[in-house]
Amino acid sequence: MHDTSASGETSPDVAMMFARMSASGMYFTLGTGPVAGGDWQPTATLRQPAIRDRVVAEVARQLGVDEVRVAASTLFFGFAARLWSVAAGTRQADGRCVSIAPEELLWRSVNGSLHLHLEVPRMGRSPGVEVLDDQLEPCIEAWKDIVAPGLLWGNTTSALLGAAGVTKDTTAGWVVALLGDPRLQQTLDPNTGLRRSCCLYYRTPGGGVCGDCPFPSAPSAGPVTQES
Repeated sequence: MHDTSASGETSPDVAMMFARMSASGMYFTLGTGPVAGGDWQPTATLRQPAIRDRVVAEVARQLGVDEVRVAASTLFFGFAARLWSVAAGTRQADGRCVSIAPEELLWRSVNGSLHLHLEVPRMGRSPGVEVLDDQLEPCIEAWKDIVAPGLLWGNTTSALLGAAGVTKDTTAGWVVALLGDPRLQQTLDPNTGLRRSCCLYYRTPGGGVCGDCPFPSAPSAGPVTQES
């Protein structure tokens, strides 16, 4: 597989791979090719408090919630789901994970939903490195002042299983290895497969509990304790 054309633009076979991936849903969609400035910026900037807080506030308005942690959890979950989906999709298509380095992978918010873009795609390292080490762990560290890290690690695992489920990779070696990573291993109850934390979606208007939620039904509006 050729990654890019001689001019630095996305080659036809890479463009076709991403087009096929996008058929699996919006989380598998990754734009490619040159962008003309505007509101695209590297995903590394999501770790900056001012930028993070602006997007979280945008998500809160879209959800109709006042709790920062609820909006931050929702935003992070969507970000993690897109990253894992891109990793799963490119592995399925090419056997390798596309490089999504924080300084190369671009993002912009459209009504609180993150869209991702690579100007010059190239194949990279394992999903554990590309997604977990380089993207999500630094983001969790940078967001720990607004939402519990344990909750975000739970979101990370749930998003991984969701993406792997779409590509039918839940028992694939790379997914099993990631679930054994110490950062993810403690996020699920080994007996039930349920999360040990709650993503707080039930605290959005009309929201309920997810299929892997530790709560059998939405708790009352009181404080949540199972989020660390």
